[in-house]
Amino acid sequence: MKITHDMHTHTTYSHGKNTIAEMVEQGRKIGLKAITISDHGRSHPMFGIQKKNFAKMRAEIDALNQKYDDIDIYLSVESNITGADGNIDIGDEEKKYCDWISAGYHYGYIPASIKDIFVFAIPNYAARVLPFLRKQVVAMNTRTYIKMMERNDIKLITHPGDKMPINIEPVAKAAAEYGVILEINPRHDHLSADEIKVAMKYPVSFAINSDAHSIYALGDMRNTPATIKASGIPITRIINITE
Repeated sequence: MKITHDMHTHTTYSHGKNTIAEMVEQGRKIGLKAITISDHGRSHPMFGIQKKNFAKMRAEIDALNQKYDDIDIYLSVESNITGADGNIDIGDEEKKYCDWISAGYHYGYIPASIKDIFVFAIPNYAARVLPFLRKQVVAMNTRTYIKMMERNDIKLITHPGDKMPINIEPVAKAAAEYGVILEINPRHDHLSADEIKVAMKYPVSFAINSDAHSIYALGDMRNTPATIKASGIPITRIINITE
């Protein structure tokens, strides 16, 4: 089992350790047919992509696509979910440089509004140590994911449910409706085998991505083959791997 298109990778434009060119060279070395550069959204104050760098990244990727004919290189961004209404941290002025958009939940982002600090960010932190909040927070987060897909043209949800617990069934149903891919991420616990089993009830597509932050992790599936086996998912449901 091998990844053919690594759709989730990071470079020095956020907090990856290698440049775009170095990631592409490694992708060619390990036989990738395609790679997507998807650095973190700009609401990360320490390592989000600076708005001014989108044009520079686009130019680098266009030049590399001209240089190589054995690998396709795409520009995306791993947008942060920043608010309960499905807000993400990318605007039209940045989207125009991207081939497509992914989104996921992370710690350390700047919430979309002051209200979201109290109704979204703090409850998600608090639910980790206060179990009685979990049911309410899961319901809120599930609505947030669905609103995000309704409001934004998203291609991929990265590590769904990681750090932000959700009910995977309605999220998978909505993802199938909106044509959004659900990621199986080797660096995180999501999607788990049990979550994949539930999501498989709906005609949603899946992708396995390395979430590489260096050339050494690019294309690395870690223990994902065991997860795939345990879930019973047909390989045909996963869009970017080959046996």
